Formats: sequence, C-alpha cells, structure tokens
Amino acid sequence: MKGSKWPIEYFQNPNPNKPIEEIWDDIDAYTFESQFEQENRIEKIDFVVPFIPLNYNGKIIKGVFYSQAVDIIIEKFPRLKEIFFPIANSMFSSYPQSVHADAYFTCYKNEKRENYYKNKYPDKKNIIMLPLQDADFTNEYKIAPAFNVFKSFDIFCVTTAYPVKNMPILAKAIKIYEKKYGTVLKVKYAIGSKDLIVNKDKTIDVSKLRDDAQSQLKQVMEILGDYTKYIEFFPFIDYKELPKYYTGARCCVLASLLEGKNRFISEAMCCNTPIIVFKDFNKFSRGDYPVFFKNSGEYALEFTPESLADTIHKVINNEKFYSPRKNYLIYNGRKNFVNTIIDSIPYYKENLPNYEKGRIQDNIWVDLAMQYDYQLSTYDFIYGKNPAIQHVRGMKAIESLIKFFYSRFKIK
Repeated sequence: MKGSKWPIEYFQNPNPNKPIEEIWDDIDAYTFESQFEQENRIEKIDFVVPFIPLNYNGKIIKGVFYSQAVDIIIEKFPRLKEIFFPIANSMFSSYPQSVHADAYFTCYKNEKRENYYKNKYPDKKNIIMLPLQDADFTNEYKIAPAFNVFKSFDIFCVTTAYPVKNMPILAKAIKIYEKKYGTVLKVKYAIGSKDLIVNKDKTIDVSKLRDDAQSQLKQVMEILGDYTKYIEFFPFIDYKELPKYYTGARCCVLASLLEGKNRFISEAMCCNTPIIVFKDFNKFSRGDYPVFFKNSGEYALEFTPESLADTIHKVINNEKFYSPRKNYLIYNGRKNFVNTIIDSIPYYKENLPNYEKGRIQDNIWVDLAMQYDYQLSTYDFIYGKNPAIQHVRGMKAIESLIKFFYSRFKIK
C-alpha cells in the first residue's frame, strides 16, 4: 500500500523545528492514492481527460488523463499508454507515489523541492512535474458569478468538519470580531456530509458524523455559545447551487494550514469572491509560489484567531479593491490548465502539428481533429460539452470509456 502516514503534526503548527527536507519527507509520506487501492473505493476512482487522443490525416497524437489511481488503471490496461500520458494525483500537497505515471501533479512550482525529490529518488528523474491539481480543472464558466445575487452575508465556507480544516480557530475569530469590531459576522458553512442533521431551529445534531468531525463541531458550538446567531450550517449544497452562495458572500475563508490545492479556493475566485487563507497555508509545499495572484484576496499574517478576524475585517470593508475572477481567468481556468500540461510535456512540442506555446485552444489542426474524431470544437471539449468522454468515475465506467478509446485507435 502506498504511503498513508497522515502528517497531523503540521495541521496546527506552522513553525515546526525541523529542516525543510524532513518536512517534505513527512508530507510525502501520505497520499490519498493508498485509499483507492482498497476494494470498497474502486468505484470512487476518477478518470479525467483534459486532452483527448486525436487521429487526423494519418497522424495520431496522444492524449492525457489524470487519476488518483493511475497504477490500478495502467496495470489493468497497459496498452493505454500507447495513446495517453497518465498523470498521478495524490489529492494532497504530497508528491504522488505512482510507478506508472508519466507526470505528477505537484500543486505548486517549487524547484528546490523538485530537485531534492529527484536527487533522493533518481528513478523519478524523468517524471514531469506539473504545478497543478484537480482543483485547477474547475470549469470557470459553470462556476461563475450568479445573476442578480447580491452580497447578503459575510463569510462562506465549504470544508469538511475534520481537524485538518481548523474550524475552531475560525469560531474564535468570529467571537473576537464581535468584541473588537462590534459586529456579528453572518456565516454560511457547508460541511459536505449528509450525516449532519440540521433542525428547524437551525441547531445541529452531529451524532451521525465521524468522531473527529463531531469533536470539531462541538468545539465550535462551545466557543460560540449561541452558534446559530453566527453560523448557518448546511450538510450539503448541490454543485449547481454553489455559485449563488459564493456570489452572495463578501469573502470566503479557509482555515487550513496543510492540505491539497483545494477546489474551494478556485470556486470562490471564479465567482469573484475574495479568498482569505493563512499566510502559512501549504507554505512548505509552495515555497514562494502564491496561493492566489494579485488582488484576489488576503493572507492572514499570523496563525491566530485575531489575525484572521482582522483580515476578515479588511476584506469585507474593501470589497471594491478585489478582482479575483479577473485574476483567475488570467492565470488559471481550464484553458490555462490544458496549456500548462501540453507545454510541459516535450512530446507535444516535437509532434503536435502547428504547436505554439500557450495556444492549444487556437491550434487549427487540433480543432479539425477534435471535430473529426469527436464532433466537438477544442473549446467545447475543454469545457465539458461531452462529459461522457472527459470525466468518468468508478472502474466499470472507466473500463467502458477505455474500451471506447481502444476501438477508436484499433487497440486490442
């Protein structure tokens, strides 16, 4: 089984007394890939195709897929590498541990970490390091500012109730904010679990949640006292409904110190809502790489409730200063995601007709091939017009899609 040592010592400690190389090793000791080796998780495996294999005018160009279970897929379908480059996703800020992947999602560009890793593991020297994760494949046109929705509450959070998310420090910040600024913050919090019971009076019953999630929520309830005065909890919000909540919030807050790239950050910016994170968020993985670009939000400078409260105050009282969606479109989004992959894999520069860096969406050969092979434009494919050939979940669906590609490319 791949590494499964959860690095809990860093979840509430931004300044451990350790060399950075030891910290990197500790982070890399865990990967969610290990969970998907378990039989009961097989039907949770994702197979995502950001760039599809093409066959046009006698020329075949390989595609790209990413998954948290590359090794399981390739061991079952070894010839898939004839038409795809597999990318491994650890779903954490660790480097993946796949042995069959051609590239790894690393979340951020951090040359010192990459050099250390490849020196330590010389057998990985040819692995392509991509400063991406699945959160970067967020569709910025599906998750976008909701029409005719106005800023009606202060904070929106979409995070689980597990200890890594540091819910109690946000609760303390809410109380400090009330005392320091004389205002009760209005918070909407979706924890992504239908096991949370919300009563008619908006109180919550946590008894069906995991023990660690129960503990976190009980701490929040104890800190806030009359917690319904501050927080409205949601067990789960349908994905198509999320833009209304992001758009209606004055800011979005993530209190974690260490995790993966986190889709919540991308979704908030896509909906033009500024994001607040601690300056120490993923700092060991990031190095100098930013969580967000330009005026997309703010960093709480210290890992304290008061620093978080002060940062919230700054953001919600300076709404016009922030341009998160504009910055997201410049630096991120699906088009940029696909270009980063294509530009990082030498094969495409050497083999793709009419290749130009950063211009895959404008490549005429690709667009002609896409239409010929799949009856889609390049843009339509990238932005999910036919999800059946772009993102499937579970080995049964994955096997069916792979057989579709095998038949298209005459692979037995």
